[in-house]
Amino acid sequence: MTTSYGQAGRWGQITPNGRGWQDTIAAADIALGEATRIQRGVRDNLKLHQQLRELKTELRKAHAELDRYRQSHARAVKNLRQCERESDKQVSRLQEQVHNLRLRHRVYKLMTEHYALTALRLVPATLALHRGRVAEHVLFQQGKGVPIPEISLEELGAELLQY
Repeated sequence: MTTSYGQAGRWGQITPNGRGWQDTIAAADIALGEATRIQRGVRDNLKLHQQLRELKTELRKAHAELDRYRQSHARAVKNLRQCERESDKQVSRLQEQVHNLRLRHRVYKLMTEHYALTALRLVPATLALHRGRVAEHVLFQQGKGVPIPEISLEELGAELLQY
């Protein structure tokens, strides 16, 4: 473009050398290159945003699954603790039953030995009275720390013959 002042230069400026159209083309080329670079940057940025959205979705799914596993684990631990408490109660109850059965066994064994040695006839009232006395004696000896199997008939003989 020619003006009264000289040749039109870059971006419409007047250049003294008269190469205005070449500078305009070069500037357009540079601008086109910059636009292409910006477009590539925007495209890459959009791809990164899409990847970020996908990763966030995966992360939410992973957190949801983790929460499910945590809840499942908490329920399992709760049930395990409840089973432990129940089994402890059952063990205590069974130990008490075993103790009572051992006590009864020892009482009847001692009474059987006594009747065998004294050749007494079994009278129900006498048997009930003797059973109570033997049980008291065994519990007393156990309270003193004597194990049940070590309680002997000799200790009982005098008490049973009194009645």
